[in-house]
Amino acid sequence: MCLELKILDLETALLDDCSADILYGISKGKNIPECLRAEVWQVCLDVQDKGNQLVLFNEIFDLPEQNLLRDDCQKVVANLGNEDEDKVSVVSDLESILTFYCKSSGVQYEQGNGWIEILLPLISLKLPRSDTYNLFEAIKHRYIPRGCKKNGVVFHVFRLLLLYHDPELCSFLDTMRISPDLYCLSWFQSLFAATCGLPVGLCMWDLYFQKADPFFVFFLALVMIVNAREQILSMKNDSKQTIVDTLSAMPCALEADDVTDFCSLAQYYDLKTPSSFKETLVDTLFNTMMTEEDTRAASISQALCLPVTAHELVSNAAADQDPATECVRFFLVDCRPADQYNAGHLPTAFHLDCNLMLQEPAAFLTAVQGLLSAQRQALAARSAAGGEHLCFLGSGRVEEDQYTHMVVASFLQKHTHYVGMVSGGYKGEYRDLLSTVLQGDVGNPPLHSGLVFSLVRSAIHEYFGKDVRASLEEHNPQSCVICSPDSAGEDLDTGRTTSIDIFGKIR
Repeated sequence: MCLELKILDLETALLDDCSADILYGISKGKNIPECLRAEVWQVCLDVQDKGNQLVLFNEIFDLPEQNLLRDDCQKVVANLGNEDEDKVSVVSDLESILTFYCKSSGVQYEQGNGWIEILLPLISLKLPRSDTYNLFEAIKHRYIPRGCKKNGVVFHVFRLLLLYHDPELCSFLDTMRISPDLYCLSWFQSLFAATCGLPVGLCMWDLYFQKADPFFVFFLALVMIVNAREQILSMKNDSKQTIVDTLSAMPCALEADDVTDFCSLAQYYDLKTPSSFKETLVDTLFNTMMTEEDTRAASISQALCLPVTAHELVSNAAADQDPATECVRFFLVDCRPADQYNAGHLPTAFHLDCNLMLQEPAAFLTAVQGLLSAQRQALAARSAAGGEHLCFLGSGRVEEDQYTHMVVASFLQKHTHYVGMVSGGYKGEYRDLLSTVLQGDVGNPPLHSGLVFSLVRSAIHEYFGKDVRASLEEHNPQSCVICSPDSAGEDLDTGRTTSIDIFGKIR
């Protein structure tokens, strides 16, 4: 689309009070012309009719941290290269906006929190101060994840994504004791504005705000790291700080012409990630009503691998998807004891006896090779059971799932890509622990109730409810440990079990 036609179409849409979706359709996810950037961002952030909130500001600069805030503003502006008169104006805008934001939101300014870096691209738009404030407030509330601090939940989530897509690179960084917060804290705090040049930041935000997906920053950060994997892995003899400094500075090398391809790669990783992972966490990470870090998905830091909900697993198997389309397709590995598997399982499930791992390691390795062979056959046949993404299913009972976790860990140690696990397993013992988890106990902080609810509902058996017999193959209520709880005790005492042939069912 030629620039003149694109500008005309955007101008017409803006006059018609269009939505961000319409703007995205016109621009095709490309950069916005500079002359329309401010208007487009206001529409995308839904602040075009927000009004002047700064009329409520009494112009009294008396925050406890006011001197620190003012000094930080002056230091940043001193390095901009503007005329002295412009610098005074910019400092005034920064301090006024940040002071009012602190007072109106009831939050405290902290050095290095990314706020100034977010404001600088907005000030470059040369809007009235009130419009700049509205844009800043919207970005902070919509797109900056909560808990952007050392060891925050944001970085546990990011590590799970890295583990899912590049387990070797994740393992290397873990071995070097380099957690994501050490190198990408400023990326998340400022949507890359702190480390990218202004032209790059503006182009990136053009696409980001049109996409209107707050979780997208995780995939942008993922691309930044994965694209440099060879360089990172080659630094095994360098110091930890050298690696951290190299990682932190990676966005600096990005050019404006690279942004479209950069975002396209991020979109690719988005499509190759189980959607329920994002859907489960997006409210937890971006909901403005949450104020305490330990009430937001505290369990994510303990997750062995990326969790997948029962709903997505079942829907995925039933969906008729175009093989040429980039998407997630699961290969379900049922790791429950053989007697439980025989009492009911999903039609596309392949059984892997976890007990073999300790009791007969050689037989376990043979079973794993057979499983991978079956996966390749299912993919080649384009069957409903075929998928690149390995999704492990445990029983949902702690005593048995420790063996499932050992199996999953063995795949991760071999740097197997796309390893996930069904949240809640087959049974979902979370219901029994719900009150304890919500309240928290010694050494275990409480979970956010919304996430706990999703974990409870993720149990495969509970997901189907009254339709369980029609939905599961070979379901036997008399032998099922959920339908007949009295049989559960016997199952836990069962020693070695015989694995079901994993080759028998490629549909």
